[in-house]
Amino acid sequence: MKYATPFPTLHAASLLSQRSRVGKFQRALQKVVRPESHVVDIGTGTGVLALIAAKAGARSVTAIDVNRESLNYARKAAEINGLSQRVNFIESHFEDYVPEDQADIVVCEMLSSMLLVEQQVPACVHAAKRILKPGGTILPASASVYAVPVECHLLLERFSLFDLEFPKVPQTLGKGDAKDLSDPVLIAEFDFNTPDDPAEVNEMLKYTIVEDGTLHGLVGFFKVQLYEDISLVMDDGWRELFLPLAEPVEVSKGARVSIQLRFKPGEFDSLKLGRPILS
Repeated sequence: MKYATPFPTLHAASLLSQRSRVGKFQRALQKVVRPESHVVDIGTGTGVLALIAAKAGARSVTAIDVNRESLNYARKAAEINGLSQRVNFIESHFEDYVPEDQADIVVCEMLSSMLLVEQQVPACVHAAKRILKPGGTILPASASVYAVPVECHLLLERFSLFDLEFPKVPQTLGKGDAKDLSDPVLIAEFDFNTPDDPAEVNEMLKYTIVEDGTLHGLVGFFKVQLYEDISLVMDDGWRELFLPLAEPVEVSKGARVSIQLRFKPGEFDSLKLGRPILS
């Protein structure tokens, strides 16, 4: 028998440790779920949010995931918790799923640092168009995305190993891995409850450098309104995303830097980061 490494299941299960994030979704679901609610969970993974919705009293929950191994794990979790009769698991890409019974609530937690990598934005657009009842609720509600210019020797050096060079690609980073060279600026805002297809992000970002350094790239992050006064931030279990420049640029305190940033949310290979313009 041939085996593939079960990364999707292992990754999904590791997210169960994000208690702050899951706890906030639990609070939001407890506020919005009613006994008559039909909830759809897109990208269910371990099934944790689908099970929470069922425990909150939803009439029915549909949990969707494209990965069969993750769904098998989620089904086992439903059995363990006595919720198999309340949650229906469907193997499908979100774009292929259109329910007969439209949802009162859609949950979609496919957030990534800049909404660049995972499918949060296109999944919510499809949900608002094809899955959600008029007047229904999508969780989370909206997101604001920011970027800041940084000096980051640690990650940049990753692409040079011994006498080998590798293409520079975006990488997640931890706290303390980079030094901010300016204040962050807002690059995009997304309303997840609207069916309008968002145009690609295409912004000329303008910064004023606050200290001398070497500009290696941008770091992107988000702030999310989950529901009413419940918000999600990077400390709820996400890592910021480092976007390396093709070549480092020396910058001085007080310099003004402009950088063109372009990408389509959910399309990783659409990212274009221009060469910095100094003035």
